Amino acid sequence: MTERTNTAASLPPNASAGRSPAESRRAGRAAFIGTLLEYYDFSLYASAASVVFASVFFSGSSAFLGTLQAVATFAVGFLVRPIGGVILGSLGDRIGRKKILVFTMLLMGGATLLVGLLPSYAQIGWVAPLLLVLLRVLQGIGASGEYGGAALVAVEFAPSKKRGLLGSLPGMGAALGGVLGSLSLLLVSAVMSQESFLSWGWRIPFLFSVVILAYGLWLRRTLPETPAFEKAQKTETLTKTPIRDVLRQQPGALIAVLVMTIGQTGIGYFYIVFMGTFGTNQLGFGGTEVLVGLIAAQLTNAVLIPLFGSLSDRVGRQPVIIFGFLYSAVFAWAGMAMLSGMDTPPLMFWLVMAMGNGIGVAAIFGPMGAYVIELFRTQHAYTGLGLGREGGNAIGAAVVPVIAVALAFDDTTVWLSLLICVVSLLGFAGTVLAGRRTASDTEATEAKTPVSA
Repeated sequence: MTERTNTAASLPPNASAGRSPAESRRAGRAAFIGTLLEYYDFSLYASAASVVFASVFFSGSSAFLGTLQAVATFAVGFLVRPIGGVILGSLGDRIGRKKILVFTMLLMGGATLLVGLLPSYAQIGWVAPLLLVLLRVLQGIGASGEYGGAALVAVEFAPSKKRGLLGSLPGMGAALGGVLGSLSLLLVSAVMSQESFLSWGWRIPFLFSVVILAYGLWLRRTLPETPAFEKAQKTETLTKTPIRDVLRQQPGALIAVLVMTIGQTGIGYFYIVFMGTFGTNQLGFGGTEVLVGLIAAQLTNAVLIPLFGSLSDRVGRQPVIIFGFLYSAVFAWAGMAMLSGMDTPPLMFWLVMAMGNGIGVAAIFGPMGAYVIELFRTQHAYTGLGLGREGGNAIGAAVVPVIAVALAFDDTTVWLSLLICVVSLLGFAGTVLAGRRTASDTEATEAKTPVSA
């Protein structure tokens, strides 16, 4: 773990020197729009897999098997993300952040657009679900390099005193994208008949993604390479083996990011994925009440993420993230106790969703963009983020909701509270393992240690 105290971090204090405030703001928008598209695709596909794809692409199977197959295609995107994160992260450290971010946006947006144009099972038979799985794989690969690259662009363009704020914009984009994806499909289904919706109406939100894609590509294609990467090019400190270098030189930082991400995504997906099912099956709410809860969770999260990111610029990244994990550990007990009554009102469910995901996860996710970047050297920062975040994302997003579903069969909520408490403390341990790395720490280290150390 010596790399956090005696090696150069990825961002010198003058990393964005010579860049105008307008370029920093443009970089922030470019980062924001990419994760918005990623999670728009994510929530849109998740919703469509539950209510549309079984009848459109798997109509040759029974109703149960068709639904299972449709949901399984959604999971495929998560399985390929660690692989894509390593490959795209390595390329981003070798050829530049900008090129990879243009590629990831084109891959994600293009795959989503093609889903909206894909012929149904009735038209082309078994080829339809095969193509659907292929497009989902492409979405997963594109998403795997998106958050890390977006955070790098935002932070590497940012002035040292605004890295937390601008580094939080990809997280804000993710929260808003999730809301837009769910609402777009709900809106289309509400304004047309069920027959028209299943026939062609569901395709409209997928086709609409081309608007976000076009704007995002315009922003990213006209954005210059980041100052930190350009400096590494000029000083010839780039490496041809970023995967090997990050594993050998900064294994502690890599493990810390992995563990922190398991904690952050485990808590987040508990509220966004599992609590929807819990609200329907255990609390007896209808689809509208559950949807309002999900929107409350994500909108509160989107509003608070930049506030916590900005706070980390003043008090440090680690204290804010530690607060988020400890708050989540305590609220795990308080929140589930609020839902343990016989006749829980919907308002209580909405409040728990907003306080759990909106406050706890926002406090973690807001500063995390800048925090994890400041752990790695410029020459393998993209690779470190790809390995750590995508590996942790796959574990936290996939394992925690599944365990929660298994525990929910018990009549008590104690086991669910214990699960989130343990996941939160795991993330807390990862934050402590990472060490205290704030913008001021980074500047002090850079002033004493050359990048080639």
